[in-house]
Amino acid sequence: MIEIENISNEALQRHVILFEESEITLTLRYLSVVSIWVYNVEYKGKQSNGHKLACLTPHMYSTNFPFDFIVRDNNGTGLDPVDINDFFNERCTLFMLEPDDIEALRGQPVEI
Repeated sequence: MIEIENISNEALQRHVILFEESEITLTLRYLSVVSIWVYNVEYKGKQSNGHKLACLTPHMYSTNFPFDFIVRDNNGTGLDPVDINDFFNERCTLFMLEPDDIEALRGQPVEI
């Protein structure tokens, strides 16, 4: 599991993650009208868009990427990230699950 660091309190931000001799482009977006964080991801020319970030939930189970993202609520309240400052103030932390983590969740190897 890799922690996604430097998440700011900007409503739109882009993070590039080096992964398996390639790059993952993670675009985070805070939607103030509905108070949620969502993300889009691009990897090796494939995209998956519009995932709502929720605590302790793998988000891309059906996308067949060799990684996923998971949010931890550091206060133990169980609340999903709903404020623009939730990652910046470290109430929540975003992690990327690696192939071994995904294999443990799915019970089968993942293609990289």
